[in-house]
Amino acid sequence: MKTPNASLIERRKFLLSSAAVIASASVPINLVQDAVAQNAGATPWGYPQPYRQVSEKSLAWLKEKGWLPLSIGFFADLPGYAGAYGVIRDMDLLGKRGLPVQFTSFLSGPPILEAFIGGQTQATGYGDLPFWTTVARNNPAIAYAVTAVNYEAAMLVRPDSPLKSIEDIKKQDKPVVIGTLLGSFLEFYISAAAAHWGLEAGKHYTLAGMTLREAQFLPRGVDAVVSYDPFVSVTLDKKIGRKIDDAFPYYFNKGYDFVRAEIHQNAPDVVQALADAMLEATLFTRHDIDAAVKFYHNDPRVATAYSFELFKDQTKKYVTLYKPSFRYLHSDFWAGQDVVVAKAQFEKKRMPRELSIDEMKAAFAPAYMANALAHAGFAVPLRPVFLPEGWNGQVGKPPYPKYLNFATMTDPQPFPEKGDLTRPWTFGGKTYNPG
Repeated sequence: MKTPNASLIERRKFLLSSAAVIASASVPINLVQDAVAQNAGATPWGYPQPYRQVSEKSLAWLKEKGWLPLSIGFFADLPGYAGAYGVIRDMDLLGKRGLPVQFTSFLSGPPILEAFIGGQTQATGYGDLPFWTTVARNNPAIAYAVTAVNYEAAMLVRPDSPLKSIEDIKKQDKPVVIGTLLGSFLEFYISAAAAHWGLEAGKHYTLAGMTLREAQFLPRGVDAVVSYDPFVSVTLDKKIGRKIDDAFPYYFNKGYDFVRAEIHQNAPDVVQALADAMLEATLFTRHDIDAAVKFYHNDPRVATAYSFELFKDQTKKYVTLYKPSFRYLHSDFWAGQDVVVAKAQFEKKRMPRELSIDEMKAAFAPAYMANALAHAGFAVPLRPVFLPEGWNGQVGKPPYPKYLNFATMTDPQPFPEKGDLTRPWTFGGKTYNPG
């Protein structure tokens, strides 16, 4: 068994071997070169060959912990948040990197968190507030990548509702009952929107807790619901309800891919393999979206509930809409938003304790995705890819000026553009050069 000092030394060696990449967490990596990727071949979807392998030492450590094969949990029904996991599983992208794994899919969030906290899974992907709840409860977790960003969250009403916009809530004779998933970022969105429009809780609206599967049918007893995709799309497509507001001006919706902190501390090349596979799955989805969606949609629990077309549309909205470097975790930006959201939830007694911005940054490990991007020949973006040049908003202080999301974009974000590549890159038979 490794001593703590030996583990620390090995981790430092791994991180130092990628020193230029780690520095690029805040500086462009235009000069970073990866000899293996540069001189070897690549897949049709542009991922360098051969695959980097997990070390025997790390595998032995995982085995000693009882974590081999590594157990990974993910959502079965959120294509943007979790679609990459289906690709990683069915294409054996971790096995090809020498990491034996097993996957478990879940149809709701709490069991995902319970499995992770209980040690049944060691890696997973989930929303931001559940991640911070895990950290606030002193459960060791480290986020290494961002899942889908800017998932739609919206306020919906029945077709015959008198409410035409969120402003109309103030004009009603009695408080409007809004059903939502309490304790989630949806509750923060309602509070932020209410503050902007001068709506008072108890006077103009009240909240009713419900699952999002209940909310998508706009049950009697509530006047409106606040939900997120794909439930929003289901409600709109089936004409069960209509949208009167969305969360884009108030919140950058996203989740994190994260692992147990012990793996980060003792077997960092395992986390690197996860980041590499996540990026490769993203590239494959861009190359063959139908195949990628089929991998994810083949869960019988999902295939009978949602159409392939719906999942493909969700994948276009949240996976292929942005440059693949959207997965890089900008620590300052995300901690700047999340500290505000977590504080608001703590004040509502939805969080066990308040987290500081420094605590949040300590739970981020952006070097892994920076390393993955460098290995593929991509530059680390200076800012989140959905913020346009000259964006003058201040994170953590909504409402925000317009930014790039599926509601403001008519086409996917071009890639590669000037500054996106650090060396020539071939995708789908076409070679792109830096510049």
